Amino acid sequence: MKPLVSSFQITLSKPSPSDKTADYDRLIMAISKNLDKPLPVFIDLKSLQILPIYLRKKNFSIKLAIAYTGTDLRILDLLEVYNDSDKVYGVAIDIGTTNVVGSLFETDKSYQKLAYCELENPQILLGLDVLTRVQHAILGKSVELNQLILKGINELIKTLCRTANIEPSKIYMAVFAGNTIMSHFLLNLSVENIPIEPYIPVCNRFQWMKAKDLGIDIHPNGIVYVFPNAGSYVGGDIIAGILSTGLYKEELPSLLIDVGTNAEIVFGCKEWILVGAGAAGPALESGISDIGMRAVEGAIYSIEIDNHHGVKFKTIGSKPPKGICGSGMIELISEMFKAGIIDNQGKFRNFSEKVIDINGKKGFLIYDTKEKTLIITNTDIENFLRSKAAMFTSLYVIVKSVGLTFKDIDKVYISGAFGKGIDAQKAIQIGMIPNIEKNKFIPLENSSLRGAEMLLMNRDLLEDIEKICNLITYKEMNTESEFMKEFPGALFIPHTNPSILNT
Repeated sequence: MKPLVSSFQITLSKPSPSDKTADYDRLIMAISKNLDKPLPVFIDLKSLQILPIYLRKKNFSIKLAIAYTGTDLRILDLLEVYNDSDKVYGVAIDIGTTNVVGSLFETDKSYQKLAYCELENPQILLGLDVLTRVQHAILGKSVELNQLILKGINELIKTLCRTANIEPSKIYMAVFAGNTIMSHFLLNLSVENIPIEPYIPVCNRFQWMKAKDLGIDIHPNGIVYVFPNAGSYVGGDIIAGILSTGLYKEELPSLLIDVGTNAEIVFGCKEWILVGAGAAGPALESGISDIGMRAVEGAIYSIEIDNHHGVKFKTIGSKPPKGICGSGMIELISEMFKAGIIDNQGKFRNFSEKVIDINGKKGFLIYDTKEKTLIITNTDIENFLRSKAAMFTSLYVIVKSVGLTFKDIDKVYISGAFGKGIDAQKAIQIGMIPNIEKNKFIPLENSSLRGAEMLLMNRDLLEDIEKICNLITYKEMNTESEFMKEFPGALFIPHTNPSILNT
């Protein structure tokens, strides 16, 4: 293991009448002798001020907390030499639009993951989606949005530390992966130019920063790495996802589909990577549908509808149903179409007794008790079909743009809300994804967090991230004429031209 931050124990030669080397220079020389390649070494002023006392107190046998940035080493703290509990820790955090998710690692000796935590993003107070939050930022609430995300991150870190029974001051490194807008919110950068043509972020590649300058509650000298962006709607979470899948090392073209609030699509191999994004995610989360919800306890994730339109379902945690998550929504639409409850435009047919009128609109009754009623309406289905159309069209346009077909795809990695418990066959049946062999689909958990964890524990991957960034070509779907041409046909189930699913 080569973590970004770890302890470094070393014995220095002592000063003598014949060796008058300054303390700091002596330290640098000793460290350099233990490196594979020479790197500049930096120390903060406070540590430098106490260095002479520390060296002599420890009889020149010392232990340091050191961070590796790829281009230099940074001495972050002077540790207790013989205190085995004085270990070094790091956190990897995925800043999602809906959730903030993180892992705590010991980056010394055991290299173990000690804790995992998932909390709701506090920015939801100002909007369920990033574009609503951007509007708030433009109207003068950018500082509030920054403070809200910092509040969530710091609460996450506290929870991780309580679980592992350590102090936040023992954490010396934080690695963050998030979409372009969330990364900008974290750093309190302007987001007003991201959602409007020509879609320009303030920054795509970020410098190493001190945690205390950002307001992140870890060790005062702790440092922060933020994964780079690839475009306005393809952020560090996707770079982290590419890293975690190893797609950038593949001989044959593979897909990475990450659907959360938006759908980011990566297509490529070791020679090239094409990335695009479309608004295909909202129908898979809460906010668009009254019955939609995140994949938490009580969410319906799997549905079957029989010939008599009886509904059977499974919920996360086997709890009473509260709503329906992304995989459940896909299965519901597929089952409704298969049972003839809706037609190929997503409109309700009139022969089912479970199709009822709600304030002049039609809806299908999924579940009904005194405690909870779940109904999917025509509006919900229309929203979903727009999302599924955007999803498929983005895939089709990206693959076609490099002169390939769906048959040329070697693997399909599925991450985000879309990857949790998805039945690929049902997604194919409604035309959300192309008709690709089942064994090519590889469902993932949180590929963004996984990429951040991998980097935290292996500093050599900094070079891989640079390679990934250089391989990427970003395709802006918002201005793609081919996308607008193909989109209307994908609004139907499965498509106005079903053969396109096999192309």
